[in-house]
Amino acid sequence: MNAVVLRTLPVPEPDRLVNLQTSGWPDGSTQTGRGAASFPMIAFQQMRAGNGALSALMAYVPLAIGKTAVRVGSEPEEAEANMVSGNFFTGLGVRPLCGRTLTDSDETDHATVAVLGYGYWSRRFRGNCSAVGQTIFVRGVPFTVVGVAARGFVGVDSARGTDLWVPLQDRADLNGWGRQEGTPYSSRNWWFLMMVGRLAPGVNEQQALGQLNPVFQRAAFDAVGRPPKAGEKPPILSFTAVRGLPGLREAYLEPLRILLAMVGLILLIACGNVGLLLAARNTTRVREFSIRMAMGGGRLQLLRQLFAESLVLVMAGAALAWLFAIAATKALSTWSGLEIDMEPDRSVLLFTLAMALVVALTFGLAPLRSAVRVPVGLALKTSSATAQTDRQRSWGRKSVIALQVSLCLVLVIGAGLLVRTLRNLETVNLGIRPSGLLVFGISPQQRARTDADRIRFYEGLLTRIRASPALSLSR
Repeated sequence: MNAVVLRTLPVPEPDRLVNLQTSGWPDGSTQTGRGAASFPMIAFQQMRAGNGALSALMAYVPLAIGKTAVRVGSEPEEAEANMVSGNFFTGLGVRPLCGRTLTDSDETDHATVAVLGYGYWSRRFRGNCSAVGQTIFVRGVPFTVVGVAARGFVGVDSARGTDLWVPLQDRADLNGWGRQEGTPYSSRNWWFLMMVGRLAPGVNEQQALGQLNPVFQRAAFDAVGRPPKAGEKPPILSFTAVRGLPGLREAYLEPLRILLAMVGLILLIACGNVGLLLAARNTTRVREFSIRMAMGGGRLQLLRQLFAESLVLVMAGAALAWLFAIAATKALSTWSGLEIDMEPDRSVLLFTLAMALVVALTFGLAPLRSAVRVPVGLALKTSSATAQTDRQRSWGRKSVIALQVSLCLVLVIGAGLLVRTLRNLETVNLGIRPSGLLVFGISPQQRARTDADRIRFYEGLLTRIRASPALSLSR
């Protein structure tokens, strides 16, 4: 939950960063991408040029829905590639590990240069800074590697981490979201570009929106080449905090909330078990507590002792949990193929310590309350004190046990339904024999500009593939 939803970017002053959102699009617009987070190029250009509310406004768009075909030398592969504005790295405050990052002139000139992500650079170039100056082909177009992004920065929204960034290009064969028609600059009514801004010093979100909304609304109707119609509501600009990864957060927020609630129930059951054990142990100590109070011991001294005892127990459990969490998140990252850092950070540590202190204080106060309620004279009679304490606590123990049983029942039913769903997905009849099947996609060559050119390209490709003795082709 922390890594996907709550964590800020590893950049300077991440709390000053905002994602831009819109409430809709004027009639006549076309839209591709992430719904309300998509904007036309003209809106980016006008808002960047005509505002003092943001110290920097950065734009980005993936080159494909999914991964993009790239090649280093003779080895083709796929990578997560984004087109970004020239101030993308400087606006976010990301420094290069090797070489340099992109500049405004790279965007203006639509330069064929690229910055590699740390993970991709480590895998593909084995962490060698000699990668700077080499050529990497992106959808058949050669780009020169000019730098490597700092370790820990994986982009602003990619679920698996962005592998490389190139400046915004003015060409149809390198278009946002893999689109084949037009260019990012010629398709004025196309809403496809995502933006992130950094609030200027001394400017809050409401002030920034007040300055940017008129500029944005004017640009929105400029994109469709007309003024607003009578009664037509203009789109409204809004901000969201740059936390987590939007690509993952939108898909997994609700499942993560359910998972976190289940974890909370398990934690509550575990605390109930420990609480019952401590209550049973402290029952035999009621006489000790009462005698100490009769001899002049204060409640505060007794509380300090009980709190120290429970604190040692709880902190030992928290320390083991922390070590397990580090190992578990590393294993989860490796298994899932995600390059984002999911290890517990300072926020998780502070949350864990706060929970541990609350639990330790609760365990420490529970026996103290019973001890001070038993009269000293009765406490000296061990059997009578114990019987009275047991009667006082019996209803509490029964309530805890009933709560534990009900929570366990809910968890068992939920786990059973989850296992059955996973089993059904694993054994679903696809209507085909999936073993040995290879699914792939191909984009036409750069010179295939018309539909007729694309048809000839695919027909020739199918002929060559069918001639291969190792493949049986279906389409």
